[in-house]
Amino acid sequence: MPASPEKYFDAAALNANVVSHFGSDYFITVLGYGKRSPGTSPYNYEQQVGFAIQRVERYLENVNNLISTKDTEALLDASKDLFQFTLESYRTDHLSLAKMIDRKAPEEEIVKALEALDKKSYESFLIKYNKLHDIGIQYAKDHDIQLVEMPRFNR
Repeated sequence: MPASPEKYFDAAALNANVVSHFGSDYFITVLGYGKRSPGTSPYNYEQQVGFAIQRVERYLENVNNLISTKDTEALLDASKDLFQFTLESYRTDHLSLAKMIDRKAPEEEIVKALEALDKKSYESFLIKYNKLHDIGIQYAKDHDIQLVEMPRFNR
């Protein structure tokens, strides 16, 4: 038997907030790159990206465990697409960049890598994120799920 509409929305759309910061924005906003003093976090950048990978894997598994119905198919597909895309980037590009920061690569090299990450995948991420956002908003309206709208990204 399918779960409640709220369960579908929470697992497929609301949990996507965990990946709302991506690329250079993830490193600067979430991990505090360029802002935090050495020794202020008990975890290095590689460990923090590792924790993010574990969270996204868990959220993707939760979405995969939901029964797809005609009513939820678009929501689940968009969620899986976003989580899989993010997970792949976290496992490769984000993790590589985190290791670069941890080994104290020159600032210029890190900045170039952040720019390359954004150039490579940020636009695709944004398309997938906004698609899920739009489908999730409509799903919530169709099922009388109360939402607090957050601002859209405008980079």
